[in-house]
Amino acid sequence: MVTVIFTNLKFEEFLNNANKFMKNNRIFRYVSCIALAVLSAVLTVIASGVTVGYTVKYSDEVIAVVSSQADYDEADAIVLNNLDKEKAKKASISPKFGLTLTIKDRLSSTQEIVDAIVDNNDDLVEATALSVNGEVLFCSNSKEISSLVDARLNAYAVDGAKNEVKFMDDVKVEKGYFLKADIVDLETAKFIIDSLNVQTVSVVTSTVEVPFETKNIADPKKPRSYSLVTVKGENGVTEKTEKIVKVNGETVESTVLESKVIKEQVTRVVTVGTGTNYISATTKANIQSAGFICPISSGRYRVSAYYGDGRNHKGIDLAADRGTPIFAAGAGKVIYSGWDGDYGYSVVIEHSNGMKTRYAHANALCVTKGATVAQGDMIATVGSTGWSTGNHLHFEVIVGGVKVNPGPYIGLR
Repeated sequence: MVTVIFTNLKFEEFLNNANKFMKNNRIFRYVSCIALAVLSAVLTVIASGVTVGYTVKYSDEVIAVVSSQADYDEADAIVLNNLDKEKAKKASISPKFGLTLTIKDRLSSTQEIVDAIVDNNDDLVEATALSVNGEVLFCSNSKEISSLVDARLNAYAVDGAKNEVKFMDDVKVEKGYFLKADIVDLETAKFIIDSLNVQTVSVVTSTVEVPFETKNIADPKKPRSYSLVTVKGENGVTEKTEKIVKVNGETVESTVLESKVIKEQVTRVVTVGTGTNYISATTKANIQSAGFICPISSGRYRVSAYYGDGRNHKGIDLAADRGTPIFAAGAGKVIYSGWDGDYGYSVVIEHSNGMKTRYAHANALCVTKGATVAQGDMIATVGSTGWSTGNHLHFEVIVGGVKVNPGPYIGLR
């Protein structure tokens, strides 16, 4: 029957009847309005993303809003991760949580919670730490730590070579959060960094000059003062590639990987006289009147260069150990004692017969200018000063201002 009535009614009449019903029934109208308001509020809350959360308070001040206490615990663990148990306990602050309604977009992220914890904790600071084999040596808030570590690592790299550098320990530079009390200054950080052991493996290619050798050919027909270079010596050149291992700049291992000759060396050939020197009657008379002795004791020297010897050498060289005593060949007056250019430290003695003797390349001088010396007095010690290639005495005899062969004067022919 109801169906029939509904079927026979026009739709417009149905709406009019419904409207009259609502006007005549206030309670129904009020309930409907409230229901619509509640439904609208619920839909608005859902659309805006409102959710239940927790406020995080330090000393009654909200520092973050989290979805759960676990979110805070995760951030707190990140902050305290680099601290040992005792320091973490000292630095930790127990927060207060409060239930709240908030919008999901306003919940604090993990990094925001971390920043809030550090910003509101007077004991903590973000810093850079250097650890060796898992142990933190220091932490610093300087921005230069990484560059100082790189500088130490590359301090011993060889320019122009292929270098492999590494610390001999497990060294790490990491950012984190630390106690302000543990922060060191830059000078202390640099001192610690510069004490790290560094191994450098360099592959180096270089050219090496190989000194030429000298070969003497004896000529008995020439006097001992004769010396002539017949073949000029030339140094050779070798190219070698080495692997050099250094620890803190000190070489601990060197391995030649490849070596090749770039230029062959040429042996120097010298013809030297082994015959007897010709001595004129005048020279014999001068030798006899001079009565000189050898300025270095017998057995303590060897002749390393004769007078002349093809290079216009104006004296005789007596090689001896550094510090060997040098004696006055004859009595006389010291007219020079000091540094004399290529001669190095030198002594010149003027003798009563007008002759002079020079003692050059000395290591130390034992007399001063103006002193009177007797034959055999110690006047200097053997050295290699001035233009010299080794410890020796360069001895000269000067007659009438001319440097003569000193060999015969001291019994060396």
